[in-house]
Amino acid sequence: MTSNDLRQQILSKLSLAEGNDKAETVRELLKISDTALMRILDPLLTILECRRLMTRVHGVCAVHPCSALQFSRTTRSSHHNPVGDTGEQQPHSPRQFSAKISTGLSTIDNYLHGGFATGSITEVVGRAGVGKTHLAQQLCVLAATTSGGGAIFIDTENKLSLSRLNEIAMNRSRREKSSKATSDRSGDEDDGMSPDDIAQYVLENVTVRSFLSTKELLETLDVLRLEITDRNMQAETNSRLPVRLLVIDSIAAPIRRDFDMMSSSSGSSSSAAQRAAALLQIASKLKQLASDFNLAVVVINQVGVGGNSIKQQGEYQRNDTLDIRDGEFTASLGTAWQYCVSTKIILEHDEDPHKQSQHHNGRVSARTATIAKSLLSRRAQVEFKVTDEGLCEVSS
Repeated sequence: MTSNDLRQQILSKLSLAEGNDKAETVRELLKISDTALMRILDPLLTILECRRLMTRVHGVCAVHPCSALQFSRTTRSSHHNPVGDTGEQQPHSPRQFSAKISTGLSTIDNYLHGGFATGSITEVVGRAGVGKTHLAQQLCVLAATTSGGGAIFIDTENKLSLSRLNEIAMNRSRREKSSKATSDRSGDEDDGMSPDDIAQYVLENVTVRSFLSTKELLETLDVLRLEITDRNMQAETNSRLPVRLLVIDSIAAPIRRDFDMMSSSSGSSSSAAQRAAALLQIASKLKQLASDFNLAVVVINQVGVGGNSIKQQGEYQRNDTLDIRDGEFTASLGTAWQYCVSTKIILEHDEDPHKQSQHHNGRVSARTATIAKSLLSRRAQVEFKVTDEGLCEVSS
């Protein structure tokens, strides 16, 4: 019997086996014990030959373990030389990318070792008007200009402003060029891209999807695999950037519309079960996309009022004896959702900026960004303001 004949007979016996013994993929084959394999392949292979076969398949196809030291060296190497062995890094090049997406807030970036990590989910939580959507748009700009990646923006509240996205890109570019010109005494070097060019470059690499329902969100997450694959293939042949960032603004809006309002009106417990199932599906699909395509997934979340708040004259008042981030104002979607995210950033303001002019004659209230959950950092906080460049850190 030739080796080809033996191979065909082995494959035939594995595919025709019944129940758990059937194996048409490597994954299924590796689940079969040596004795079960010998029984399936009898009289083609002996027990010793079956063990040799499994060892060979495992050595070729299985993921090999990597020590923490090797992983650290690999990560450090890719971080210092993100474009390969040539060491050439062109500004705003589609081939230059980082394992992190900068937030534009240097203190937050430093604590998170460079910004929001790819391959995981980051949640940004805050009350209305604090700057969540500004930060989401800023991330799209910085993904393209500093991390070499395009973005997909899923807008569930119709809050995305393309003019604001363009403004952030142009003004950040102007400031960077001004800083570069100041530091470069000769003033002769230029990357060849004007602020208008960079803004157009950013907009070309951000795709937008808008919808209102949870069902549409789940369907969109399914088809995104094809879109991301297509865009990443385009990045290999032209100047378009591979997708590195997925933003959902906001994750709570469709859930609240479809389930919370229905539950409050009907009082049915079935809607709560459907809500939980939908959240688990969304979380599972987001984690899979983040892992499969090495994306930084950023979800914007709203806040709800917890049980420790104090209600006076029809408005919820701040209880200063509690930590506002863990007390009366809590993130929407419940406790189960909080376990689905790896990093949590909370944006907060002392007073609603939409109302502050009525009492403080235009004085801008303090806004803070806090790392409330992270595998890399302790709790840290920085003060910021919203400007024509997006969110900018306030020097203490």
